[in-house]
Amino acid sequence: MDDLPSDVLLTILERLPDSADLANCRLASHRLLSLSYHTSSIILKPHQKHHSVPFKIRVINLVSLLAASLVSISISAKGSGSVRGDELVDDLTDIGFLSAWLPLVGKQLSTLCIVNASIESPVGFSCALALISDTCQNLHSLVVRKAWLSFKGIKLMPKLTNLTLKFVRIDDENLTNFSKYFPSLKVLNLIHIVGLKEPEIHLMQLQICRFTGYPQSITIHAPNLEELELKCMQPCSVILECASASNLSISVAKASIIRMTEMPQKLRKLTIKSLDIPPLLPFFRGIKELGSLELEAFPITSWFDAYSVFSVTNALETFGNLDELIIGPVAWYLWQRSFPLCLNTTNPVSLKRLVVHLPPENFNTSGLISNILKICAPSEVELRFFSEIGETEKNNVITNFSNTFSGVRWIWSTSGKSSSEFFSRLWGGAGI
Repeated sequence: MDDLPSDVLLTILERLPDSADLANCRLASHRLLSLSYHTSSIILKPHQKHHSVPFKIRVINLVSLLAASLVSISISAKGSGSVRGDELVDDLTDIGFLSAWLPLVGKQLSTLCIVNASIESPVGFSCALALISDTCQNLHSLVVRKAWLSFKGIKLMPKLTNLTLKFVRIDDENLTNFSKYFPSLKVLNLIHIVGLKEPEIHLMQLQICRFTGYPQSITIHAPNLEELELKCMQPCSVILECASASNLSISVAKASIIRMTEMPQKLRKLTIKSLDIPPLLPFFRGIKELGSLELEAFPITSWFDAYSVFSVTNALETFGNLDELIIGPVAWYLWQRSFPLCLNTTNPVSLKRLVVHLPPENFNTSGLISNILKICAPSEVELRFFSEIGETEKNNVITNFSNTFSGVRWIWSTSGKSSSEFFSRLWGGAGI
């Protein structure tokens, strides 16, 4: 250990999964003790072995000890030990708690992450953002999860470029004023935000945006946006102003609700997850640079009628320059039942890569894939299986396809999801 360079040892100390173990390292040697005072990043979680000292006190003590060097702090109420033994930690966005340590490091702090154990707040909205904006003017990245946040008293944060709010309760008025609070924001993640009814996002510098929620309507005005991931199942209106987008992922129930002021002509990758795929495809017609298209369906009760007019042929005819086509398991399952062997197209395309997420126990698809190969002639086909599918079954499927279509490079992978998730989604779990 003594032979390692100081910068390597510092990196090890900063990457400890729980910086509470830093105390043990400090006792191990005089060199580690000396280097610990230069630690720039800490991660703190409650743990059963530290019950003698309350978690919030440990946070205050460690931050006070290392205040001169810290630029990154992550604190989480979710313990790193066994669930049964973890100590219970109340709201980490409590002003009294934050005021005890944040002013000590605020001037040099670059990254701050606060994760509560629950979104429930017995005392209502927290003014944590006002304190953070007042003490951390050099903050570049802020993550807050599971909290009620008030924007009352918040100050301009000119250097903040990355903001993630997950399972957070805010309101529409605060979101509308984001451009005033965070003028330099480039990455915005709003995941499962509670309280938003008709949010409007107006950020001129924004490059990446991810939004997941259940608003009545949503407007995104971001002329420099490059990547957008939008998941909101049943809004009445979706207005998008993102002409520079190159990667667009949309999960909505109906196509008729979407309105774009200007079509993103530089779009290279498009992902559509919807009950209403056929009307959505022509909506993007004319985008010549589109190289990758992913299609997935959300189920509905009368799915047969809804999908009887849809086939992969629609996608291939709409986007003639595709390099890659990815078909989700529900879309494949429903389309296969609607169109067992019916594939016709007047303009065959040359597809480089086809990816099919095979539904569980539904591997007899050689006729369907054979027809697809005739019209798109991919040079590579990847079959993705669910996690519990055995290696023998996978190999048998691939061997069968390889022998039948020897001119195609066949590979397989595992999606990581279980078949129970598939059947839940198929029979009514059409959530986001």
